Formats: sequence, structure tokens, C-alpha cells
Amino acid sequence: MNRLLSRGARLGRSLYARIALGYLISLLLLSVAAAWIAISQFNQLGRELQQRQELNLADNLAKVMQPALQQGADSAAAHDTARHIASINPSLALYVLDERGRVVADYAEPSCGQAQQVSTQALETLLSEEPMLPVLAVSPCGGEPGVFSVARIAYGDTGDPGYLYADLTNASHASMFAMLRTSSITRTLMAAGLMALLVCGLFGLVWFALLTRRFTRLTTAVQRLAGGDYSQRIEAPSDDELGRLARAFNDMAGTIEAQLAAMRETDRQRRELIANLTHDFRTPLTSLRGYAEQLLAAPQCSADERRQALDAILDNADRLTRLAQQLSTLARLDAYDKPLQREYFSLPELAYDIAGKFQNQARQAGVTLNVACDPELPWVDADLGLIDRVLSNLIDNALHATPAGGWVRLDAEAQDEGVRLSVVDNGVGIAAEELPVITQRFYRTRESIAKGEGSGLGLSIVREICERHGTGMEIDSRRGEGTRVSLVLPFA
Repeated sequence: MNRLLSRGARLGRSLYARIALGYLISLLLLSVAAAWIAISQFNQLGRELQQRQELNLADNLAKVMQPALQQGADSAAAHDTARHIASINPSLALYVLDERGRVVADYAEPSCGQAQQVSTQALETLLSEEPMLPVLAVSPCGGEPGVFSVARIAYGDTGDPGYLYADLTNASHASMFAMLRTSSITRTLMAAGLMALLVCGLFGLVWFALLTRRFTRLTTAVQRLAGGDYSQRIEAPSDDELGRLARAFNDMAGTIEAQLAAMRETDRQRRELIANLTHDFRTPLTSLRGYAEQLLAAPQCSADERRQALDAILDNADRLTRLAQQLSTLARLDAYDKPLQREYFSLPELAYDIAGKFQNQARQAGVTLNVACDPELPWVDADLGLIDRVLSNLIDNALHATPAGGWVRLDAEAQDEGVRLSVVDNGVGIAAEELPVITQRFYRTRESIAKGEGSGLGLSIVREICERHGTGMEIDSRRGEGTRVSLVLPFA
């Protein structure tokens, strides 16, 4: 029982209940207004029909009363003739009016209109050629305005002009309201009206239920979305306001779901980053500790052993330094609110400087490192520090991927859209199935994993720097033939 009462209370507060209540009240008020107008107009129609039927009544009566009226409007002959007419139609009241509309003879029983005034404007309107019926006037005996019939006459010995006024207000045996109570046609019309009212009410309730059902679905979907079900979607076949609202909800839900997926992916990458950094830092630190302990445990070791241990310590320190630099660059790239520090600079000059820094590493690896670019190339507009990092990462990757006896070349050439910068090698190359994912953070190729080298950050940093500059990075590589990585920088 309480459950039913609760559902009833919710239904009473629902949008459907409010719309339905407003619709039914409006329909009821409209029906009452329409019924009132219809009854009023039916009454007017009854008056019009009565006046139209009796329009010439006063003319006919004037012809009958004319001989008696010549003896005087208030003469005995005129009263006798009027009583004879009243014996035929007792509800008919006759009056003689002068040309100003004042009653000069009252033939009604009992007499009540002597010396009263009737509007001559109403009289003349009815006597016009095409009067707009019904024409109403107040009876000499007072009361509500009613229908009448009038004719011009002359009365008395002198033939004074005047009017014969026939009051038709009481000539009808039943009023229109009485006809509404007793007429079968009227009852049929009332029954048809009530049936139409009922059908319209039911149709409106059903129609509103169909409309609000879409609101209900939308509300249910929003509630489920708020509860954590981000897969909620609403069908939107129509292009009306509700359809557009449903599509907007679907877009919003899709955006939220995509953002949550991105957050989950970011969280996964964060955990993976922590695991990778732990591994990448632990390995060189363990090696550093081992060599340091070796030197401490054997202070009298040979010079070759000491040098070998110190070289290993320096190599691990360099590895940690490169990893720290890459993390610093990655943190800078993730700070998207920090603008690029763009400036104009000579790309060949930067290329030769970076190649010079890697010449020692190239000689130790037995790899030839060259620069092939025109010193007169146009200057470019970019962040010098980030482009330095791009070239350093690409050359470092190329040197590690190229066996002894191979070569690495840094190319630069002017094109229509800017200066194309490329790092080319004839090393081991990248497998075709690894190319789509090679630029993901912390992804390392099988060769890097086998050698225990790399952090998986180099190419991902290059890709993000290119994106920040609004340019793309192209990788063309074939297994066993080498790799070319290219990007285009705009002219200064």
C-alpha cells in the first residue's frame, strides 16, 4: 500500500501530471466558454429568426388599423381594432409612436408605456432596405432589449407622421433556453459536444503520455549515467527539440565515457611509468653501487681494473643523466599551458653543433656520423631547445641501432612548406608490425629489450615535440635496411 501511495505521489509530481492537469483545465474552460458563446448565439439566432419572420407584421397591422388611426391614435376605434388583434395573438403588444419615438397610444393590457420613449435609431435601422438582424430596442414598458416590428403610419385628422410599433419580445411562447431544455436536437448536440470533449481529453492524455515517455527515458538515462553507467545512450530518430536533446545527451555521455577511458589509460600509463622508471633507475644504480663497492673492497687493484670500473660508473651516470633529461623534457611537454619559446635560428648550425657532440660516441661505436645540408638554408621558426632535444634523441637512437661499420646522416633541405630535417641510418631497422606503436611512451623494440638499452621515451618525446610545433613526424623503416625519421619546420 505504501508503495502504491509513493508511486502515486511521484506521478502527481511528474511532468506528465502537470501537463495533463493543465490541459484538462484548459479544455474544460474552453468548453464552458464555447458552450456559453454557443447558447448566446443560439438565443441571438432565435431572435433573428423571429424578427425575420415577423419583419412585415407591423406593415400588415398598419393596413388593418389605418382607418381607425385616422380617427386618432388614442381613439376608441383604434383601441377596438387593437383589442381585436390582441384576441388573435394575446402576447403581441402594439404602440403608436410619434416621429420622435415617444408613445402616443398604448394598446397593451395593462397599459404601461404611455409617454415612454423608443430609440428612433433602432426604428430607422429596421426600416432600412437591408437591416442587419436582429435589431433590438427597449420596449416602451421597459425590460431587456428585444426584437420588434415597425411600420410608418399617419394618424389623426391632420395625418401626423409616426410609427406603429409591434413588440415581439413576448410573442414567442418559449425562449431559447427553454428550447435547449426541451428540444431533442439540442440534447443531441449537447451529447455530441460532451462526447467530443471526452474524446479530446482522452486523446490529449494519451498524446501527452507518448511525449513525456521520451522525457522519462531521458530522465532514466541521466539517472543511470549519474549512477555510473556511462554506456547509456538514447535513440533519437526525430529532429525535434527532444531528438536534439537526446543527441546532445549521447554526445555528452560519449565524451564522458571517452574521458574516463582516457583517465583509466592515463592511470595505467602512470603505473607503467612508475614501474619502468623504477626499473630504469634501479639497473644503473645497482651497477654504480656494485662498481663502487668493488673499488672500495680492492683498493690495490690494477690500473686497468680501476679504469674499467670507472668507465662503467661513468656510463651508468650518463645513462641516468639522459633518463633525467628525458623525464624533464617529458614534463615540459605535458605542461601544455606553457607556450613554446619560439625563435629564429639556423638549422645547419644547430645540426653541426649536435653532430659534433655525438662524434665521440659515434667513433666508439664504429659508426660514421655525417651532416648533409646547405649552410645557406633559410632560417626556421621553432623552439630551439626542443629541436635540439629532437635531433639528440634521433641521433642517439640511430647510433644505437646501427652496427659497427655503418653510417648515420643528418639531412636538411628546403621545400615549399619549410625545411625538411631527416636523420637517416643503415642500421637494423624497425619491424613493420612495430611501426604503428613505436612512438608510444615506454615502448621498446625487441632489439632494445634484448640489449637492455633504451627507456622507450626517445621517439615519444620527438612525436610530442612535433605535435607542439604543429608538424608531423614521418618514419620510413625497413627491417635490415635502415630507418629515416623526418619532420618539417616552418621558415622564419
